[in-house]
Amino acid sequence: MESPDIVTYIEEAEKLEKMYMDLLDGTTQRRMKRIDDGSTGMQNVEYRICVINSKNELLQSTLLEKYNSWYEDCQQLVQKYAGQIRNNKYESFTELYDRIISLINLEDSIRKSNERNHLRKEFIACFDSQVSILHSIEPLVASSINNQKRHATADIVNSELEHAEMLYEQGLFHSAGVSAINAFEIYLHALCEENDIESEDDDSILEMAQKLHESIKVHDFDLEMIRTIEHLVFLGEKCLNTDEKLQDDEVRKLMDKIREITFLVFC
Repeated sequence: MESPDIVTYIEEAEKLEKMYMDLLDGTTQRRMKRIDDGSTGMQNVEYRICVINSKNELLQSTLLEKYNSWYEDCQQLVQKYAGQIRNNKYESFTELYDRIISLINLEDSIRKSNERNHLRKEFIACFDSQVSILHSIEPLVASSINNQKRHATADIVNSELEHAEMLYEQGLFHSAGVSAINAFEIYLHALCEENDIESEDDDSILEMAQKLHESIKVHDFDLEMIRTIEHLVFLGEKCLNTDEKLQDDEVRKLMDKIREITFLVFC
């Protein structure tokens, strides 16, 4: 599971719980009598049990199928991420499976009861325990996904900067500067996304830098950084204009500064 969407699984859990409540509400209630065998000293007690009927057989089978699919995916998540926490989250998650299956089949495997109110109470208790475990590992999953995205972006940025170095060595200074600016633009888009800062595909480098500065989420993006980026943009525009006279040391400064800034985040 390369990029697990744990939020989707948590949302799906709400639908599964509602399906179970609908299943219970649609069952036939049959009156039964518990016969006193003399061991409890209680009188004969009448109670009701849930009986599946033709109207909700399909709902029950659908719920079993959906729960099993949900459980298999979530089990892998818990196994992968709960190992980073010193507790028995994985064991707790998997131990609840058999009982939840029996509850969906309208019988509590432990208490041997299938009264509607009892089934409702036990299902909520067991299933909510599984969902709470998902909530507990949600930050770990999010952090892992962010790290994967960060590494992927770092690879792209570094590849662009290496390409810029190659062009620079060949004396293609304008092209080298353009490649370095492209790397910087990719970096800023990724930084905005990582910090939940809304940015558009056509946002300029200065627009993204200003958003990062105004958000106060990235410490390095102070007024001094903004002024530095303004100078980098100026050099980048010179690189884009092939008729513009360009000194090799200007491109060297552009490339080195971009590598320095991106290294602070991706190292």
